[in-house]
Formats: sequence, structure tokens, C-alpha cells
Amino acid sequence: MSALILIAVSTVTQADTIRRTIPANKTSAVGAHATYGPFCKAGAIPKMKVTKQPEHGTITFKQVSYKLSEGAGRCAGQSVKGTAVVYKPKRGYRGKDVFKVGYVMDMYTAGSGKIRNVVDKYVIEVK
Repeated sequence: MSALILIAVSTVTQADTIRRTIPANKTSAVGAHATYGPFCKAGAIPKMKVTKQPEHGTITFKQVSYKLSEGAGRCAGQSVKGTAVVYKPKRGYRGKDVFKVGYVMDMYTAGSGKIRNVVDKYVIEVK
């Protein structure tokens, strides 16, 4: 699951297109989001919602706790809580599915909190 973690960090956070390949007939974590500030303190857990439903599966969200990877710089190894995006394809479906997930997060810039709305597009290849 840690390889699928997408961390929302400081001012470098932006909406992305996230591409994943998953096995048919299996529920899979396809991403996760968390926030933390400049002093490695965990922020509020993002409230996620599906803004465009997938045509060939369902989306659920699960609260997860994990340690930040080396990509988090000086915050690597710190524990944070976040929300995992979990995709379940329809039984027997194989092919591409697309959906969008939106969330609101705090942005920490120059010591003052700002709010940012983010919508990520997921492109899932079910094989």
C-alpha cells in the first residue's frame, strides 16, 4: 500500500492523473491522500468524495495510517493518517475505467493555513 500513497505536501500539491493497473475481480487500493505541515505535523485527514463515478466498478474510502516515505524529505519516517482510495471492478470486467476523486486540504504557506480543493483523475486498467 505504501507504494500507492500520494502525499499532499506544502505548496507542491496539485491535481494529477493517476494511472494504475489492477487484477480483475479483486478490490485494490489505487491511491491515498494525507496532509502534513512544514514541521512534519500531520494535518486534518482529507474528506474524500467521488466527483465522477466509474462506469465499471465502485469506489470506497478507508482511513489508513502509515509512515512517510523517503520522498517526504526530512519528514520521512513520520506517521500520518490519511484516506485510501479503494476500487472494486465489476465481476468479470476487464478494460479501462475512469473516475475522479475530490477532496479539500489545508495548504501551509508561510505559516498560515489556506484551503485548497483538489480533484484527481484516476485511469484504471483492469486485467
